[in-house]
Amino acid sequence: MSSNTDHFANKRTFLAWMRTGISLMGFGFVIAKFVIFLHALEGKVTSSFSDSLIAGEVMIVVGMITIAYGYIEYVTNEKDLDNNRYYSRKTELLVFTAIIIAMAILLLLFII
Repeated sequence: MSSNTDHFANKRTFLAWMRTGISLMGFGFVIAKFVIFLHALEGKVTSSFSDSLIAGEVMIVVGMITIAYGYIEYVTNEKDLDNNRYYSRKTELLVFTAIIIAMAILLLLFII
């Protein structure tokens, strides 16, 4: 039988996913705004396809995906705790990891 501490641990893990996602989105926002600021200082018109601007937008999307995945994990774990069972989710973690790595590679390609 699951205890309150199990549910609290699940909630803390969800909040860690949220913090990570918010941090990624904040970092992406800073990257995008900094590029716009630098172009404004130089008197240039900012292209919506600037590499750094796209990198910032990709970081924001990665943050949103992280938050969504954290929520799905939280809800699934809550159901498992309520039913007094545990399943390893290796496939879901592999897919999530692959998505994040693919987006990181895209970021590298845009920056290089």
